[in-house]
Amino acid sequence: MDNTLIDRETLGQFIDELIKKQPLPVNNEEELNNLREKSITALDDKIGIAIFKQLNEEQNAELSQMLDQEEEPSEDAYREFFEKAGIDLEQTIADTMQNFATNFLGDQNA
Repeated sequence: MDNTLIDRETLGQFIDELIKKQPLPVNNEEELNNLREKSITALDDKIGIAIFKQLNEEQNAELSQMLDQEEEPSEDAYREFFEKAGIDLEQTIADTMQNFATNFLGDQNA
């Protein structure tokens, strides 16, 4: 599994939409790009935390074994693992993205 649970393009599009809604404290294109990259990374981290904190110790050990395999497990194998663990990936991701948007936009509606 690569370093993101959702593809980077999807995360970037989501952040771009938030940036359009929020006046930002940036002075130039470079600062905007830096903010965008930091926001993508922060959102990806929050999604990962929201998913992985739902795992118990046994499930964490099983996931670690999957990650340590020489050959990368398929996306389906990961989805099956999370389904078996009782984690609704889509709902967790959607909730996390909504919370991130609310925090990013502050008093504005997300």
